[in-house]
Amino acid sequence: MDKVKEVKLNAQIRKPIVVDYRKHLEQEDSLDKDNFFEAREKATSAIDSAFNTAKVVLNRAYKPVDVADYKRLAKKYSSVDATGKDSCFFMSVPEETVQDEYDDEVVKSKHFSFKLDGSVQGDNRSRYGSGSSNNGKNFAYGMYREEMKGRGLNPDCNIENDINNKDSISRGHSNNPYLSQCRNDNQYYLEGKGGTTNHLESWKQQFALDIIGTGGCKSRAIPCTNTEFNQFEIMISAKQNVVRCHEKWIASILTKTKLFDTAIKQMRTFNQVEAFAVHPKINWTISPEILVAKTGTDVALSIDTLADTISMIGEAKPTRDQKLEARIMYEKAQVSSVN
Repeated sequence: MDKVKEVKLNAQIRKPIVVDYRKHLEQEDSLDKDNFFEAREKATSAIDSAFNTAKVVLNRAYKPVDVADYKRLAKKYSSVDATGKDSCFFMSVPEETVQDEYDDEVVKSKHFSFKLDGSVQGDNRSRYGSGSSNNGKNFAYGMYREEMKGRGLNPDCNIENDINNKDSISRGHSNNPYLSQCRNDNQYYLEGKGGTTNHLESWKQQFALDIIGTGGCKSRAIPCTNTEFNQFEIMISAKQNVVRCHEKWIASILTKTKLFDTAIKQMRTFNQVEAFAVHPKINWTISPEILVAKTGTDVALSIDTLADTISMIGEAKPTRDQKLEARIMYEKAQVSSVN
């Protein structure tokens, strides 16, 4: 873009510049971002594998021929309604025992949900967790982050709230109007009420299996082997990793953004912002729409120091030269060990 000289900064100009810088950070390549995308791919694979295991367990517990009989009888007699579809299951390993939260010995068992907003704890806690980063909603936000951002939504709202209010006793902040609005808008999107795909229902249908019996999940503990149980645990761990990686990436972006927000308050002209943007460690192309033609004076500010500080936040991807150097050092070490 053309260099704009002596544009005086004020609050109205600084705010959109900070917003634009955050957009740049979200588009920027980084190891944290790569880890987040990789975590989503692994979670998708782990969920599919766990569901295939669930099919085996459910077919063993509820024989398909018996399910078919009950369905036939339900069509014939209105009083018979013993089957249904479910996407969450209470699995148990009868021969295994563990210590519960009260140090009592109990049968190894957990609740596993295949729903998009199902618990990522693998237990009987609420699916939502009221603002905690370890809840089903944040998994859903992470899986559909790009689509949600593209519609002007904020899938990072819970992470931002937890970080901005980390010292607060009530991390949920249910009385925070902005947070509440973000969650409502996100839910509206996930339910497909804006003419989009109902992702919640889609996941529920995609990962549904026939069960026999009524009542809650715990009233029908489904026996499985320890190996099968571990497969479900892998799914839960993979979903948790999506939440963790999403949180780590956004935390890094928030830290950089806050640091820049503090620094820009010391800047007086757009020339300083531009000097920071073109720094080789930053490489930020500023959107031209945010500029306002006002003149002003300059103040001293160390752009190099600011760029160095911000570039050190988060885990940067190694360059080609760094990878080559590491490989050479590794090969030399291998030769030395042989000699």
